[in-house]
Amino acid sequence: MLHKIAKNFSLAHEQDSPLAIHDNIVSGIVVRGTNLWILMIAIVIASVGLNINSTAVIIGAMLISPLMGPIIGIGYGLGTYDFDLVRQALKNFLFTVIVSLVVSTLYFSVSPLNEAHSELLARTSPNIYDVLIAFFGGLAGFIAIVSRQKGNVITGVAIATALMPPLCTAGYGIATNQWSFLIGALYLFTINTVFIALAALIATRLFGQPLILQADSTKKQIANSYVSAIVFLTLIPSVILGMSFISQDQFNRLAKRFVSGIKIENNYLLQYEITPSKRHISLVFGGIGLTNQQKEDLIQQLRLQSPAAELTIQQGFSFSQLGEINVETQLLRTELARLRDDMTALTTAKQQDTVSLAQNLLTEIQVFYPDVNSLSLAKTEHNSEDNAQEDIVLIVKVTKQPTTTNSTKLRNTLATWAKKRLENDNILVLINPDTSTTAQPTR
Repeated sequence: MLHKIAKNFSLAHEQDSPLAIHDNIVSGIVVRGTNLWILMIAIVIASVGLNINSTAVIIGAMLISPLMGPIIGIGYGLGTYDFDLVRQALKNFLFTVIVSLVVSTLYFSVSPLNEAHSELLARTSPNIYDVLIAFFGGLAGFIAIVSRQKGNVITGVAIATALMPPLCTAGYGIATNQWSFLIGALYLFTINTVFIALAALIATRLFGQPLILQADSTKKQIANSYVSAIVFLTLIPSVILGMSFISQDQFNRLAKRFVSGIKIENNYLLQYEITPSKRHISLVFGGIGLTNQQKEDLIQQLRLQSPAAELTIQQGFSFSQLGEINVETQLLRTELARLRDDMTALTTAKQQDTVSLAQNLLTEIQVFYPDVNSLSLAKTEHNSEDNAQEDIVLIVKVTKQPTTTNSTKLRNTLATWAKKRLENDNILVLINPDTSTTAQPTR
């Protein structure tokens, strides 16, 4: 029974010949001609994807990238102690890194889009989980290489380990002088490189790949020491960053649980902001406003769950502010109504003054011209290109229709009298305006 189960896990019946494996790995090391052009095109595609924050475009670039070959070659060469192959793989690897950095830097230097989106930011904060992804991804990739049934494993490994985006992010950091992007992205790329190569090294020895050259024990020991040191130095920062990542994730979950449990009578939470890196929570409330005691209770409640956490409480929209706004609105409405009443009173008074003046003028005119039976007075505005002035119109009606000569004489006499009486030179006099022959005005 156990033998059958072990047989299911065995790779011996699918493993390719050692020579075929060797030739396959060596052929993947060289990056020139077609592979070089594909590398540059993939770098441009990945840079565009990062620039426009498109995950699909970035995945497309990773699928066609030939960066995996030299890294697998380094691990395979160390596993078989073929130091000439290691040097050749390192040479090609460094060449591809330089080309990738140059192409991505040139792209971001000319691109009008300089904002760092989430896809760029994701490549600047590696941690221990990236180590696990790189190692097991490299292990899966090497298993696919030594197997006769490769399938689509290499494609999946290229996507999972993501060698291309960190190099493009490093190019973005160089082009925009943001060195934190450069350092973070190069560290992620280093993690991927070291642990993919380590996985290839371990898998090479597990699969019993024969040694190409029989190196002496001293060189083997030196090589193993270098490998151990590089792995250790690469691993330490990722562990520290991984612990920080776990701590921030725990704080984020704790903070969301704390926020979801906040219930204060006559107040409601408008918005909140959680900053895990600073262990800080910011709350903005609406309602009647929190008392000092309620604020202190919230702070103490948070400290019981996370002693190092900080809480900021702000008052956004308050019902008390709404009351103040209503009071101010009512005052404005009252003032507007008062002004409207004043204007109405002024208009009425003006109309009454006009009527009273007209009555006085009619009484005075009838002393000299008893035939005048009515008089109307109106004030109008007269506008021209040069100026604007106020005119006074007198409409006089007489009992007997005067002749044209008498009408003109009457208009002139009344106009002269009215100018002195009203102390205004802009006087218009109309005699019986309903009669066309005598309705011409006189100033």
